[in-house]
Amino acid sequence: MHRALLAVAAIGLVASSAVPAEAKSEAKPKSKVLIYTGTTGYRHAGSIDGGVGPIQKALDKAGISWVREDCDGLGGAVGNCDHPDANPRVFTPENLAQYDAIFLFNSSSQWLGGGRPGPLWDEEQRAAIRGFVNAGGGIAANHNAVDMGAGVTTWDWWDGAADSAVGTLMTGHAASDLNNVATVRVADRHHPSTRNLPKEFAFGDEHYNFARSVRGDARVLATLDEESYDPGPNAMGEDHPISWCKRYDGGRIWVTGMGHFAQSYTENGGDNNLVKHLVGGIGWAAGNDGGKCTP
Repeated sequence: MHRALLAVAAIGLVASSAVPAEAKSEAKPKSKVLIYTGTTGYRHAGSIDGGVGPIQKALDKAGISWVREDCDGLGGAVGNCDHPDANPRVFTPENLAQYDAIFLFNSSSQWLGGGRPGPLWDEEQRAAIRGFVNAGGGIAANHNAVDMGAGVTTWDWWDGAADSAVGTLMTGHAASDLNNVATVRVADRHHPSTRNLPKEFAFGDEHYNFARSVRGDARVLATLDEESYDPGPNAMGEDHPISWCKRYDGGRIWVTGMGHFAQSYTENGGDNNLVKHLVGGIGWAAGNDGGKCTP
């Protein structure tokens, strides 16, 4: 190498080594996520209140920035989802444009059996969500957000039919018993939401049963072995997907039926399979870390 070039290289090496360690370790957030816990149907208060902290902490560790928005019920009062400072402010094209993904954390829309008719979003807000996905945004959703109407379709774009975002309807669930422990089998070890999980693990939950398997329309990431627990009267049989993902309407959809109990989020100080699964799914929905989601 020419002597002058050697000198330049040496100067560059010294300059590089002079960068403070703190500056080297600082990394820009991979993405920005809206954590939304709005409920106009059944509210999983325990899992929302107990789970949001571990999830936020894990997102911080993953380098994903977040904003949390919450509301409950209708009526127009402060704290209600239809108050001007709640959904009308949050679900606009301009506000959603700052995010890479929306995480619907146990959100719900209606619960007719509990006298909570909804809906969670009005037509303008639904149009903003669809526009967000059309523009390449992602949605991650868990448990009640996969069953926003307690067994009833609430929005044909989101839940119910095979061509909806979720792709099926929750028709019933096993007993709400943390001791009803199912074997979860990971079907795709390469996806960001499953690559840090064991091939199989035990998980107690209010296990959801769906009207149909989404296999063939979505990429199944994890299934439940119904022989390992009591699935209740709406059992699905040998093929029981519980987590899946797909490209949809221009964006990305990731869902799991898991997450009823607060203890599932706080176990082991938040370093557990459920939180790892959720944060990996949120990251994928936000466009991070690759992962195939072809059916």
